[in-house]
Amino acid sequence: MAPRAVLEFGAMREVMTYQSISLIIAVTSLLVALAAAWIAKSSLSQANQVAQRDQKDWRQRKWFDLYFKADGTYDALDRFHVLYTSTSTPSWGTKEWEAEWNDLMHILRRVHAMALVFPKNPVINELLSATAVFKDPEQAVSKERLEKVLNAVEGVRQKALVDATVL
Repeated sequence: MAPRAVLEFGAMREVMTYQSISLIIAVTSLLVALAAAWIAKSSLSQANQVAQRDQKDWRQRKWFDLYFKADGTYDALDRFHVLYTSTSTPSWGTKEWEAEWNDLMHILRRVHAMALVFPKNPVINELLSATAVFKDPEQAVSKERLEKVLNAVEGVRQKALVDATVL
């Protein structure tokens, strides 16, 4: 009987060793899976931070681009205003005037095209209302209109300011 007991004890020992190894492998697999999940969560968090930063930079660049277009519009209007101070200027209605007027309208259309793709907000509305009245050429020599365009450009500039945290 003794040999049988040893065999049974040996078989029991084999089963316990197999179960222990299986348990160790299962616990190790669980720990590796938890580590992988933590790494994946950390990577996702970093990717989200990078995406948010890039989106913020992109938005600011678009405001910056619009500011340059709007500033160019103000400069063109100011130039037109200097060349033609009133509708009674002798050069009003000449071919040169017409060329200047067409150039001004082209610049206004470009700034409108850019501004119209922005979501509606007070800054965009102010820019559009300040620059959309030029169907009447007399508006181009109005000091009040020039001031409104300057104020609209300033509003866009405020939106385009570089975030102090990146400097």
